[in-house]
This record gives sequence, structure tokens and C-alpha cells, in this order.
Amino acid sequence: MNFIISGKNIDVTPGLKDAIEQKLGKLERYFTPETEIIVTLSVEKERQKIEVTIPVKGNIIRSEQTSDDMYVSVDLVEEVIERQLRKYKNKLVARSQGHPTASGSGNNFKKNFSNQKMTLL
Repeated sequence: MNFIISGKNIDVTPGLKDAIEQKLGKLERYFTPETEIIVTLSVEKERQKIEVTIPVKGNIIRSEQTSDDMYVSVDLVEEVIERQLRKYKNKLVARSQGHPTASGSGNNFKKNFSNQKMTLL
């Protein structure tokens, strides 16, 4: 994984950079080695904000978290990104195994319902 870490109104210290790479490095199992993870850190009115954007095949996994401490923001964004990745992975696995998706099951219901003859009493 390639990390692109930038800061707005904040200097990215080596300790902060290491913390980001360590936390988001746990998600390595979801990505290929060429995957770029774009991290933007910013400070706005005493609020520490982190934005993480990860482009994956046809989609973008993105999270933005704000707190009083940048390290807390890093922890929060890691949890959200991991949840989004698990959801995305489960969707891909279900699609490849032929399981109907939520939108697909609605279409089947509509087709089955319209094919039945209705009689009024």
C-alpha cells in the first residue's frame, strides 16, 4: 500500500505519519500492494480532522472524522474504513456467488407479482 499523507494548517510529524501507517496498515489484507491511500490532515478552529480516500475498482472508500486530538481521529477513521471495506468485500463475495442483492430481490418480486393473474371478488 502506498500512503500519500498531506497536511493543511498542520505539520505532519514522523510520529503522526507512523501512527497513520500503522493503523491503516492493518487494512492491508483488503488491498493489492499498488493501492494508494490518500490521507489529508487538517486543523480548523481547534478541531483535528482527518480525511481518508481509497480508490478501489469502480468505487471510492472514504471517511472523514473530526475530534479534539488527531490520534483519536485516526482511530475513528480506521474503524469506519474497516467497516466500509468489510461491507464492500461481503457485497463482492455475495455477487460472485450468485446471491441476490437487495435491489435484485425487489425486481424478482415485481416480475413474479406482475405475471400472476388477479381476480376481484
